[in-house]
Amino acid sequence: MIGKQIKGTGFRGCLNYVLGKKDAALIGGTMCGQTPEELAAEFGIARQLRPNLKVAVFHATLSVASTEKLEDFEENDQRWLAIAANYMKAMEFDNNQYAVVKHSDTEHDHIHIVASRICLDGGVVDDSWDYYKSQETIRQLERNYNLETVTPSWETDKRAQTTGEHRQLKSKGNKSVRAQLQDLIDEVTQDNNPSMPEFVERLQQQGVEVQVGLTRTGFSKGISYNLDGVALSGTQLGKAYTFFGLQKHRGVSYDKGRDNALIEALMQPQHLAIAPSEAEENELESSQFELVAGAPATSATANELELSQSELETTAPATSATPNELELQLSILPERNETQWQKVRSHLAVEYSLPLELLEKLHSHSWLYAGSEKAVFTGRTLEGEARFAFVLEELGNFTTTHPLSSEAAFWVATTGEIERAVIACNPIEALSILLIEQDNSTTAPATLYLGFERASQLPIQFLQELDSVIIAIAENSQLARNASALLPDAELVSPQSSWNDIWIQLIEQEQQTHKQNNQQYKQRIQDIELD
Repeated sequence: MIGKQIKGTGFRGCLNYVLGKKDAALIGGTMCGQTPEELAAEFGIARQLRPNLKVAVFHATLSVASTEKLEDFEENDQRWLAIAANYMKAMEFDNNQYAVVKHSDTEHDHIHIVASRICLDGGVVDDSWDYYKSQETIRQLERNYNLETVTPSWETDKRAQTTGEHRQLKSKGNKSVRAQLQDLIDEVTQDNNPSMPEFVERLQQQGVEVQVGLTRTGFSKGISYNLDGVALSGTQLGKAYTFFGLQKHRGVSYDKGRDNALIEALMQPQHLAIAPSEAEENELESSQFELVAGAPATSATANELELSQSELETTAPATSATPNELELQLSILPERNETQWQKVRSHLAVEYSLPLELLEKLHSHSWLYAGSEKAVFTGRTLEGEARFAFVLEELGNFTTTHPLSSEAAFWVATTGEIERAVIACNPIEALSILLIEQDNSTTAPATLYLGFERASQLPIQFLQELDSVIIAIAENSQLARNASALLPDAELVSPQSSWNDIWIQLIEQEQQTHKQNNQQYKQRIQDIELD
């Protein structure tokens, strides 16, 4: 079973959509209304309990595999209602209004659940990280109802055809460009272990333009393909078709020293059947951008959180920068004062509960250092070049130096091929979210965590290619609105307090639990009599 979640601000528009579809049927829920107008009015009554809550709509879609299409009769409607009820209870919507609408307009039998995050007692359902809570719930529902397990998107190596592509193939017999490229790539990699230049040349012989983005230091930023004037990145084709995925899933061998010159020669105009497309050049691959963070206090170990040494050497830009650029960069990065590092490190550990191992790892790679008596977090491009700094002031707020580049932010990433990003409003919030996720032991795809000051600093093109982007900033923030405008498909997650406060609370709860366990142990010891 597949599940998707969307949060929104207006019930009426959502209800018009789910009930306006062909063959849509309202099959149940916890409400009395039957039309979009009646249901919206009913949702409005509960909304008066929390009039200042902007994102009140929770919209979930649950669908079974095409091989398990449920027929339109009452018994299966009741089955869907039972699934919906169990799903909503697991998602902590057990005291909320919701309506269940069944759709039969696609090959995947599915339901839409439109719910209010506002509880009938005036509380609000916390939507932090509900995507992964939903995945765990769906896996349990598959077991309970003997449904076919559908692999989550981040575990698949080929992007499935969209509904439109499927209809095009069925009605006209024409494969989409996406499917054609997938088939061509599968075909040219069948003989096992072609080199990357051989792979590129074989596709060119089939009329496919291939663009491999290489940084000035010789690392790959990704791969994209252009067939019949349609450009698609490797990410858009699926995990197996990205630069790193070709090596992992399709047996393409790659050696930087051996292959880069050949690849660059193949991409010269005389080898290209189609004019180069710059729109897809900036696909970031996780083989070059591994975690720049240490282990959290309670869960992951240092071995689980690795560093990409080649990308994290110094705060200076790459050697190809001009003298004027170097001079300007040094002027906007505060001077280092290593004599103050221990003091700064202690302040961050005590005030923000950031693990010492994490702080030392960031410091050893110049992602963080002491400037006078203040903590300085460096804002960097995705290639690792430091362009400006976040300076932590005494009162806990950040000031920033003037950036050299618009697309530069503080960032860390977990190991693996980046498929997800979480955007926070400053470095400490970004690190806190990383720690919260690691502490929850969530099995998540490789994630990029960013802290930024203004939306223009975000690498928009790269973020648009990811499977999931979460804007984890207070919902009323202008920063969140600006980021949402540039990333309309991103999920907005608004904390009730700062993420660092949530992280500190988790630490305190764990410490309290540990203290209680010690007290219980002491009591048991006292109860032992040795007369």
